[in-house]
Amino acid sequence: MTDDPDLPLDAHRSVLIGLAVERWGHRGLMDRCVRLYRELDWGDEPELMSYLAGRAGARWVELGFGTQAYFVRTWALRAMLYAWHESASATVIDALQDEHWRPREMALKVAAKRLAGGDADAVARLQDDPVPRVRAAATRALERLDSDTRTRPPKQPPAPPDGR
Repeated sequence: MTDDPDLPLDAHRSVLIGLAVERWGHRGLMDRCVRLYRELDWGDEPELMSYLAGRAGARWVELGFGTQAYFVRTWALRAMLYAWHESASATVIDALQDEHWRPREMALKVAAKRLAGGDADAVARLQDDPVPRVRAAATRALERLDSDTRTRPPKQPPAPPDGR
């Protein structure tokens, strides 16, 4: 729901999220997405839903979430594929335990893209999820996390305080 007639509501999510970053900045958008995921609250900015859900956003603002609030949680996480700030990391890890499979699947996608060396144990547990799409996303996320771990140079031990 937005008063901006120039917002391209039918554009790809990456375009809408890019415009949201222009408006609020990476941290500002992630703060809003975290609040939306955790509290189902867009604050005094219902237009956030238009940036996250395009044309469908206004309907959610007008009608409320009903029994399908998991869509809103999923959209908040999906924005993290296109914009990022590390302040959202804990929310992504928490979303791996969401009660609905769609947010769990999206959290796995975000973890694979954004959380190098993330909580591999939490990701691995979802390989036994009852939903095939979540299991597949968990396998892909673990492959990506494992690949990231192998390609990063090993951490150097800290130098002793005396410089030797």
